[in-house]
Amino acid sequence: MKNFIYLFLLAGCLWLSGCAIKGADHVAVRTGSPVVHIYPMGGHYGQASALVLPFQVPAGTQPSYGQQVGSLFHEVFLSKQTFATVRSGQRFYGSIDEARELGRLAGVDLVVAGRINYVMSGGQLGGARVDVSLRVLNVKSGNTVWFISQVMDQLMDHPDVSLPNRLLSVFNVQRVRTSTGAATLPNMLAHIAVDMGEVMAGARLVSRKMR
Repeated sequence: MKNFIYLFLLAGCLWLSGCAIKGADHVAVRTGSPVVHIYPMGGHYGQASALVLPFQVPAGTQPSYGQQVGSLFHEVFLSKQTFATVRSGQRFYGSIDEARELGRLAGVDLVVAGRINYVMSGGQLGGARVDVSLRVLNVKSGNTVWFISQVMDQLMDHPDVSLPNRLLSVFNVQRVRTSTGAATLPNMLAHIAVDMGEVMAGARLVSRKMR
């Protein structure tokens, strides 16, 4: 969980480099595509204003993590021009109605309410996993405009079982390959933010789940 301290640094890099994180290859992750559960049936929201709220997080997780993730998504949506105007909200919400009210008070068209459903930071051999869902509400009508989810995993590395390493093990000298996915969680969240932002901006097409 401590890897979340890198989120602001990643967000700044994404904004300055036009989200070049998409091309990074130093993190061994399996990039699951976004799953679109609800999407606009009519109308276009490219010219809308949106407020990105702090993300809800699993029980036992510090709320400040949710605020950092919300800030990351805000920076990505700005750089991707997902909406015409993207603002960052600092107040937490408990229910969808509360999220909508925060959007109304901010005077925006849409409110982005995200949630980290599950997160595992992994260990020395990797094995990180994050599950994120994102709901975009029309503040005026209360309807859900977008509902997208995405799961991303880091592949596990394995101990070195080569002959030299097995010989070393005879003398109780253990040599273990470290994971190639250092600081994995922030990178995974950055990938997800970019993927979802591109889908909502119309720059990326994904299969839509039948309702």
